[in-house]
Amino acid sequence: MTILDKYVLSQTMRRLMIALSIVLLTLILERVLRLFEFAAANNAAFGLVLQMAANLLPHYLGLALPAAFFISILLLMAQLGDNNELDVILGSGASVRRMARTVIVAGVILSILSVLLLGYLQPYSRYGYRAIRHAATHAVWTEAISAQTFFAPAKGLTILANEIDLDDRGLSGVFVHQISDDGQEMTITAANGQVTTSPDTGETKIVLENVVQIIEQPGQAPYTLYLGKLTFTPDFPFEPTPFRERGNDQRELTLGELWKRNTQPQPGADPKDAIEQTKLNAEVNGRLVRSISVATMPFLAVPMGIAAKRRRRGPAVATAAILLLLYHYSLEVGEGLVGLGVVSPLVGLWVPFGLFSLFCINMFWQIDQRLRPNKFEQFFDRVDSVFQAMKKRIWPKRQPSE
Repeated sequence: MTILDKYVLSQTMRRLMIALSIVLLTLILERVLRLFEFAAANNAAFGLVLQMAANLLPHYLGLALPAAFFISILLLMAQLGDNNELDVILGSGASVRRMARTVIVAGVILSILSVLLLGYLQPYSRYGYRAIRHAATHAVWTEAISAQTFFAPAKGLTILANEIDLDDRGLSGVFVHQISDDGQEMTITAANGQVTTSPDTGETKIVLENVVQIIEQPGQAPYTLYLGKLTFTPDFPFEPTPFRERGNDQRELTLGELWKRNTQPQPGADPKDAIEQTKLNAEVNGRLVRSISVATMPFLAVPMGIAAKRRRRGPAVATAAILLLLYHYSLEVGEGLVGLGVVSPLVGLWVPFGLFSLFCINMFWQIDQRLRPNKFEQFFDRVDSVFQAMKKRIWPKRQPSE
């Protein structure tokens, strides 16, 4: 690796980290706010919010990586042009295509990493997110209950505790009121309590100490019992119901699992199974197309970056964002059509990828040693001229008074 390669690689990676952080923060911030609303509505612990946000990172990283890589190359090329470093590099005998070799290799490496990210890490993180969300919505009652607040975990059952120790599952100042289906009412007060769960059966028991128990049968006078210790078995489980196994959704399957299910023959499949097969087919091809697309980003970012020097940087970034969004949504629409069985993966996903790749490679191939104005530079000049004209029309300069 030459000095030029090291310089271009270091500058690209530095900008990539910055751009990736900004794009990730932008994408995940709104979702985290919604997670806090979800946690407040379900009275879930703050730690669950952090765990769900951590499991969302691979998903948003897969979305942010192509855009951040593209922007980092564009800004690097624009900076090299502004500082006349590009002229020095060309004067030394190196061509733009030779200089871009480093970012092209980096794109191939990031494409391979994207396959691992989209194909293997995301399915596990998506399943983990859903499992944590299930645990939050089916939280154990000691995590959902608040001290000095009436809590009704089941029909006819009300529990109140003055103090709650969630770590040790300890209670103090306990009040329990239960109405059974036959009309019997039971009221219990206790100084202390301890929640225990059998590791074998999962049965929940609350061991109460210094108990006063009042039982009232329909048509009978109530009677009171004073007990040193009482084991109360509520009619609801302490632990949440276990979450389903991974693989119920095609987005939770790895690429290997998707490929196996997609190619495995299913004799006698009904129409429902056929629809599921198209979804598997769309998921496999969609992940592969998005992963390989990362390798095509340098071929478009380099010519756009060279054309974006000086005052053209704003139009260049806006144009890049529009192009990437159009490409992203074309893949979304194509994957949806493939999942519905309307079109084949070749038409819905690989044709848009091929057209986008040909466009990128064509723009890159038009770069020459003399850096004559390319089509992007002319387009950015027109956009900047329109913007400046609109700016003068909206905010005209004040004429000096005589």
